[in-house]
Amino acid sequence: MLNIELKFRAFNKKKQRMYKSGPLSFSTERHSFMFYSDTDMDGVKDEDMEIMQFTGQKDVNNTDIFQRDIIKLETKKYIVVWDNNRGGWAYTDVERQMTLSSFGRSEANNCEVIGNEFENPNLLNP
Repeated sequence: MLNIELKFRAFNKKKQRMYKSGPLSFSTERHSFMFYSDTDMDGVKDEDMEIMQFTGQKDVNNTDIFQRDIIKLETKKYIVVWDNNRGGWAYTDVERQMTLSSFGRSEANNCEVIGNEFENPNLLNP
C-alpha cells in the first residue's frame, strides 16, 4: 500500500510570505487552512493565498518537493506542476513551453529544489 504524507504550504500574496499549513478545514461555505506562524493571520482571505501540495517526493538533499517548486535536473531548470490529463505530478521548463513530463521517484532522486515561483520569481528566467 502506498503511504504518502499529505501536507501543504501556502504563500500569502499580500504579505509575500510562505507558511506551512496546519489542519485542513472544509465546509460547504468555504475552505480554509490553519497556518503555523508567528504572525497574526486575521483578515487573510482565501484569495490572498496560493496553496501548494507536497508531491510525496524528496530531492537529492532530502528536501520536500512541493507543487510549483523550481528544480534543477541535470543542467536545466524546471517547475513541478499537477498534470490533470495524467492525474499526476509532472514537470515542465520554467517558461512552460515544453510538453509536460511525468515527475516521479526517479526524477526526484536526481533533482535539486532551488526555490519556488513565489519566493524566487527570478528563477523563472531561462
